Amino acid sequence: MGRRVRVRMRFTPVMLALLLALSPGAVASAPTAPTTVQNPASVASAESDVSVAPSDTDTVGISTNGNTSAVMTLGTAPARTAFDSPSLSLGSSLSMDRKEFETQFDANVLDRQVRSAATVEKRKQILNRYRYRIENRIISLKATEQQATREFSNGTISRSEYLRTLGYIDSKAHQTRRAIDTLEQQASRTQFGFYARSLKTKMVELEGPVRDRIRKSMQGKTDPTRIHVSTTANGVVLSMVTNGQYVREVHRMDNRDPSVSSQISIDEAYRNVVNPRFPWATIEENRLSEAKRRYPSLNVLRFRYTHPHGDLTAYVDRGTEKIYHTVQYKQLTGQTPLPTGPSVSNTSNNVTITADRTYAGGPLRVKLTNATGDPVQGDVTVNGERIGQTNSEGLLWTLSPAEQFEVSATYDFHRVNVTTTPVKS
Repeated sequence: MGRRVRVRMRFTPVMLALLLALSPGAVASAPTAPTTVQNPASVASAESDVSVAPSDTDTVGISTNGNTSAVMTLGTAPARTAFDSPSLSLGSSLSMDRKEFETQFDANVLDRQVRSAATVEKRKQILNRYRYRIENRIISLKATEQQATREFSNGTISRSEYLRTLGYIDSKAHQTRRAIDTLEQQASRTQFGFYARSLKTKMVELEGPVRDRIRKSMQGKTDPTRIHVSTTANGVVLSMVTNGQYVREVHRMDNRDPSVSSQISIDEAYRNVVNPRFPWATIEENRLSEAKRRYPSLNVLRFRYTHPHGDLTAYVDRGTEKIYHTVQYKQLTGQTPLPTGPSVSNTSNNVTITADRTYAGGPLRVKLTNATGDPVQGDVTVNGERIGQTNSEGLLWTLSPAEQFEVSATYDFHRVNVTTTPVKS
């Protein structure tokens, strides 16, 4: 499974729980509406195979005993949900290239200034000014993203404009990291106290694997990828399927409050915050590796796990005692693929299409077989949008819409379709 394209990954009152799978419900019918939904209402009803933890609605997962399908959600119905495939943008690409040049130019200027400074105190003043510029840049980028998220949520800007904005912010965040590295190098030579990790952790919500893929697509460095986006005024979910992986990043601004102090320890956060949301991450035999870090100046704890189906990174705000950011990679192919969700299927002209349901923006598997059950390769569409072709095993992975949707396939001039709903989140 191609790992890290690494396009390398919350809440109002956080309530996270494992919503387990809904019973399948399928009928053959005509295509439904568009992939952009304003104020989507859930069309899936609670069935007997749904289990919700008390007062907890901020994670969703497909029911399989002990599996690792749980993901973080926005904790409430999204204000807006859409799909888009950002592609080369010449203007944005040129602007990003210019920013790269400016970052390198600034680094060279800083080096000359530090070297020519007559005293250590002068050098420290120069480095302090450089640090303030970086901190102001981070503040500005966060304000820009929050404004764009609000505007996308209320319908002021289009899905393509919003994703391009996120890609551009990711580019500027990438250059900001380079500036932090430059400052760290200069500080080590100047007896200037500087903790680079503190600034980099402040940028967590500005970066991510999906954002990185958007940026590279805008620069023409990679092919366009179908991206799912869901937002509220206080949060954003981005997901994609690439190189045999499902990649999802979630940020919840409403779960982050640096002004609130707390003495919650790593172990307490592990037991009371992370474990209830992602219990499989704490099962010793499934935990292959783990990294925990504390960032006292930011009141943040970071947890990282590698598990049989992928890996999880979760950031906990020690003040709110909630998870405010996650990045997850889940394997869809290989020896330990993620368990699939409940199936719905339909047969027409001796061709059967099967959709393994999932939550909105989650990994949706489509399977196509003939009358003897052998896999066949056919073109697949979701709500009329062409997604691709099933492989030699008759499989194609894509992303689930947020409302009732139709999956269709064409093989040997015959069309078969199935209409279903996502697992409720």
